[in-house]
Amino acid sequence: MLPPSRREFKDIYVVFELMESDLHQVIKANNDLTHEHYQFFLYQLLRGLKYIHTANIFHRDLKPKNILANADCKLKICDFGLARVSFNDVPSAIFWTDYVATRWYRAPELCGSFFSKYTPAIDIWSIGCIFAELLSGKPLFPGKNVVHQLDLITDLLGTPPPETVAKIRNEKARRYLSSMRKKQPVGFAKKFPNADPLALRLLERLLAFDPKDRPSAEEGLEDPYFHGLSNADREPCRPPISKLEFEFEKRKLAKDDVRELIYREILEYHPQMLQEYLSGGDQTSGFMYPSGVDRFKRQFAHLEEHAGKGEHSAPILRQHASLPRERVPAPKDDTSSQNNDCEKRTVSTTLQSPPAQSEGSENYSARSLLKSASISGSKCVEVKRRNAEEEPIEEQNEEVDGLSQEVASLHV
Repeated sequence: MLPPSRREFKDIYVVFELMESDLHQVIKANNDLTHEHYQFFLYQLLRGLKYIHTANIFHRDLKPKNILANADCKLKICDFGLARVSFNDVPSAIFWTDYVATRWYRAPELCGSFFSKYTPAIDIWSIGCIFAELLSGKPLFPGKNVVHQLDLITDLLGTPPPETVAKIRNEKARRYLSSMRKKQPVGFAKKFPNADPLALRLLERLLAFDPKDRPSAEEGLEDPYFHGLSNADREPCRPPISKLEFEFEKRKLAKDDVRELIYREILEYHPQMLQEYLSGGDQTSGFMYPSGVDRFKRQFAHLEEHAGKGEHSAPILRQHASLPRERVPAPKDDTSSQNNDCEKRTVSTTLQSPPAQSEGSENYSARSLLKSASISGSKCVEVKRRNAEEEPIEEQNEEVDGLSQEVASLHV
């Protein structure tokens, strides 16, 4: 929206699509989720993660409460407060100094700073934990501290093999895992007896102890579990974010400097006004913020005028002061050839209908899932209110207790 003038530019409004609930509440409020729900939810999560990871962004705090949901069971990943862009020359020690994500969904390599270089596999692990929570209705690894967290992980997956332990750079972490009593893995079919076998095979890949054994988001979408649903042409990606886009973080800007930059960005939608402004003019735009009261008065007057005569007419169209500018292609560089496919694909977050399938084939498309009886019949956003004391201890995040001190040396 175009401010009246630079002098009157004092407020910023950020508008988001309304999502009625989050995946945490969906899991708690629904005990009748179907296999189609699980498949559709995981597909959307990996689809969104693919877009994030192709931009070289790590979310770093994926959990059910950071997955928004609406009445159509569509999901959106939110809360990028801990997200970071990964550049090849960024030392991992600096990259992770502020890492305080929820322990229950934290990859094992983050519990003890096991590896020298972290990868997008940390988000893949979190997705696996979320998917397991969907299947069982409860968190998979509700650790009370770092030691307990590792114990729960190894109770299910078994102790890691010697070759995996040998790659751990933290000496005390190596000793801790090496001294752990030998544990055999628990079969996922035993842990989740009612789950689809294909879903469990994918879950085992997502929850591999060694990060190199986990699939990328794109590889996960190609898993047989999504047969008939996945389509690379409808799964957007984007070129990696340039380091130049973060040069602003090195600049010390006053409040008025930020206001100036934002105002110029708005004027990018109005080239003529931008040219006049840069040439020294600061004329008003001729547009004033519409009063909410006046707008409603006009709408009611319009309805009364036509409804009283028994007429049916379209409502007054909303007026927009700014329209999105055309997408400007990124400058070509040495990596452009690798990004052509991403640039050609849409970045829309709406699931589109897939190509028509042959007659008699099973239809597990995104659209069919939305229209299926099991999806539409469930109330994905039905929320059961609970008292504050019923919230799990996990919400307290990283409280330090006595046991966690035992492995304080595992952290760098």
